[in-house]
Amino acid sequence: MTWSDGLTQSLYAPWLRDNAQDAETVHPGNGQRLIDVSDIPANPTFKSTELATDGTLAVTFEPDGHSCRYAPDWLRRFAEPVADPFAPRLWHESFTVPRFSYDAITTSTDVERQWLTAVARDGIALVTGAPTEPETVCAIAELFGFVRHTNYGRLFDVVSVENPTNMAFSAAGLMVHTDNPYRDPVPGLQLLHCLENESDGGGSLFIDGFQAAERLRHEDPTAFHILATTWLPFRFRDANVDLQARAPLITVDDKDRVVTVRYNNRSIAPADIPASDLPDFYRAYRTFSGLLRNPETEAVLRLTPGDCVVFDNMRVLHGRKSFAKGRRWLQGCYADKDAILGRLRLGIRDTASLQL
Repeated sequence: MTWSDGLTQSLYAPWLRDNAQDAETVHPGNGQRLIDVSDIPANPTFKSTELATDGTLAVTFEPDGHSCRYAPDWLRRFAEPVADPFAPRLWHESFTVPRFSYDAITTSTDVERQWLTAVARDGIALVTGAPTEPETVCAIAELFGFVRHTNYGRLFDVVSVENPTNMAFSAAGLMVHTDNPYRDPVPGLQLLHCLENESDGGGSLFIDGFQAAERLRHEDPTAFHILATTWLPFRFRDANVDLQARAPLITVDDKDRVVTVRYNNRSIAPADIPASDLPDFYRAYRTFSGLLRNPETEAVLRLTPGDCVVFDNMRVLHGRKSFAKGRRWLQGCYADKDAILGRLRLGIRDTASLQL
């Protein structure tokens, strides 16, 4: 069939029958399918097709004689690839972390949507002026979704202590990393809320892992391929838990787009790959590490009380400059990315006109 703008679309009868939109096939209230593929004929064909007066495509199938109608906007969404309005935007040299006031995101749905869109597209956004009471970080996460509980609890405190079980709980500088690569699945979002900061250092560092991965792909395609296809072990162990997972440092989807960067020098376990592959792997690993430690591509934030940074833990690496004195207290929690994307997608509507 041909659309009014000249786009042609081919429809396969078994696919169209399986995805019929009538009340016998999908629940009219929630849109979930009521049949299984084995409930329809093995090779249905078109008995008739016509453009109905209400603009829908009316189809009758053989051999079962099933008839149903398809709305133009429903058909159009499958006619051609549609650009994702919330697709990642890589950071550039002049990138600055988007900022939104707590009062604005909690009183204006438009500003709330801008905030969530920034997190989805840029992978990071800073909320300023939030309350400084403990556990506020969870309340901010619950503005759009649910808190992800881990072995660290519902939330965790990032404050220096003696004999820390994790280097995050010390005053030492931290190399940029993604959190919890030893989990399956990895938490999609991380929130860090500043309650106190009297330190003489301790600036928070952020790096766009997707930008670094794409730069690696451009400058050294072989290294990119090695890191995207070599599965590595990650591990965290303390007195209460032993967490392990395997994954590549860079994950791409079926369209060869980078969708995850998993990088943590403290949690990567010894590579269990053939010895003959180790020279090429370490060359690629070091090259990528160098791109992730480039100070020219860092975003540096000195968080002040009331600041809460929300970032994509499957994309944005974070770290910290060391500090020698002064109390620095952050509270953090994890959440899932689908909560943000699910809310944003509610605003998308597809419309089109159809011609046979």
